[in-house]
Amino acid sequence: MAGSAARQGQGRALGYVCATGAGDDQLARERVAIKRCCSEHGLDLAQVVHDVDLEGRDQRPSLVWALEQLAEHRADVLVLVRLHDLSANAANLRPLLTWFNDEHRRLIALDLALDTATEGGQLVALANARVHDRGRTSVADIPELQDRIARMRERGMTLQAIADTLNDDGVPTLRGGALWRPSSVQRATGYRRPSGARGIKLN
Repeated sequence: MAGSAARQGQGRALGYVCATGAGDDQLARERVAIKRCCSEHGLDLAQVVHDVDLEGRDQRPSLVWALEQLAEHRADVLVLVRLHDLSANAANLRPLLTWFNDEHRRLIALDLALDTATEGGQLVALANARVHDRGRTSVADIPELQDRIARMRERGMTLQAIADTLNDDGVPTLRGGALWRPSSVQRATGYRRPSGARGIKLN
């Protein structure tokens, strides 16, 4: 996996913008942001394509074209200003995010600082996919997140330190909370304190 151009921060990138209006100002600003991102990541930006979706109908032929380029290995990276540009429909977002969890495809979304070339970015994408898919989600539904939390605990990290790390990486909570907390990390791992231990402060 480490050998792919997409995962090494190299390769051919495509930018995509879903404009919500007919004006050119939004497109110009977002093209600049995408070009800057590619320059910072050492990516070769081949083209920025866009759709105009005034009514949220999710009809995005330019996005379909960009995804086809990645599927056919004619491009390695898709750069978005907003993750929402992938789809206005939450039901469609999950399979797209899961599709990008592949060594030959990389997704960068600037609004969430999401980059699937990193472990944290992969977890953000997977967690977003599950959260958008259905209401109640547990860490068991995301084995990669479960494994990462387990590794952090094995290294002796406290629940607070794990929560801080997940928050810093932008991993969304699984029950809709604003931030990971020691208690939510504890619940996510399935651990329950003995009844006699209630009132003890979480580490």
